[in-house]
Amino acid sequence: MTTQKSYPVFDCDAHITEQPQIWGHLSEKERETVKPWYWPEGSQLIINGEKVTGEIWNNYPGRVSLVEVAGPGVDRATIRKLRHMAPLTPEQSEYVNHKGARNPKARLVDLDLQGIDQVVVIPIQMFNQFLFVENHYAAALVARAYNDWVHAWCSTRPDRLFPAAALPVQNPLFAAEEVRRVAKMGFRVALLRPVDIQGAYPNQASYEPLWNAFEETGIACGMHSLTSGVGVQGLDSSHRQWSPGIFQERVLDGRQMQSEGSKSQTLGFIHEAMTWMCNVLLSGFLERHPGVTMAIMESNAGWLPMLLEECDKAVQLYKSERRLPISRPPSQSFMDHCFIAFEGDEKLVYLQHALFENIGIWSSDVYHADGADAWSAIRAMDKLGVSQEVQAKLMGGNARRMYRIEPTLCTTIEPESYPRPDWYPKAEEIELEYAPLAARR
Repeated sequence: MTTQKSYPVFDCDAHITEQPQIWGHLSEKERETVKPWYWPEGSQLIINGEKVTGEIWNNYPGRVSLVEVAGPGVDRATIRKLRHMAPLTPEQSEYVNHKGARNPKARLVDLDLQGIDQVVVIPIQMFNQFLFVENHYAAALVARAYNDWVHAWCSTRPDRLFPAAALPVQNPLFAAEEVRRVAKMGFRVALLRPVDIQGAYPNQASYEPLWNAFEETGIACGMHSLTSGVGVQGLDSSHRQWSPGIFQERVLDGRQMQSEGSKSQTLGFIHEAMTWMCNVLLSGFLERHPGVTMAIMESNAGWLPMLLEECDKAVQLYKSERRLPISRPPSQSFMDHCFIAFEGDEKLVYLQHALFENIGIWSSDVYHADGADAWSAIRAMDKLGVSQEVQAKLMGGNARRMYRIEPTLCTTIEPESYPRPDWYPKAEEIELEYAPLAARR
């Protein structure tokens, strides 16, 4: 049965692949300043004068890109099959790696197929390699150039495509200036990552000017987690990005984890977000900054009820011993100031939709390998009896309220099929290959 919807879907967290054209937004003098610190060179990046792996700049000839593969009609079993087909021909890899990750017009076509009416696009490298840039002025120039580039990218259809701003968090004063600048450009959200960046964590005193800028402008803060590798390949061990997820990287036996990708893929995202939220909720941060609106992104959401309960208990238990008074339960502070992103396969969110009804914001995570369309999330909620009213909030209403964006409804019916070339894996062969052994007997 074809899935339908009557409400506009807002995707709060989907990705865009940064392009070398970003540096075209700098003057010649500025490019010379940036080159030693953060610069694309072929398939690599120059960071702090050293060449490091940066294959994201390539078009992945002959390979399946884990950051550009999930698109319309592509589920995880299909992605698994495509990866096992490698090496692909150049024509095949060009087909499976979606152009919407790089081209805004192609993105709009994909949005219609995926049941997505509006989307905030979020970078990748600006949460990873960029955080290692040591020169604060170079970092500020790169962040400004990225924001100018992504703003122009989204101007193709400004009522559907919305940019998220990257910040030069190496210097919170520069980051605050950038928040004020992008606010004047119409950005609705600017991004941080909840890790220790070059000796400073986002709730420390040095970040106060940045949080003041968030309050002053009313821009939402997107606190976006990521995998927690112990460094960037090609840089020595002093260039580390300290995250709670690094513990997972260290304790897992490398001999048992030879596959591509970070070993913290499973829990690194969650550990970063949980650690940050404990800091925020138990320190009175949201009472000191009552004008901050914060979204917790790409960390799943099923863990939130347990964390809120534990924080409430901790505040009550140690109330007489606290140096900084907290006037209301942490759970209430979260409900008043925060939102949390969930993905379409999070059954726990749907089973507890009474808690998430006004704070949950759906994210596709497209085009990453675990990305999914809106139709699959709607089917999951229908199956569990989530009402249309609650669905409309979770799938767009809450995000638009947070971003202060008017709704646009562009697509209401799931495509019946997706035309594929002859070589593309067939649904029946995928189902047979990955069916449980008992089902094949």
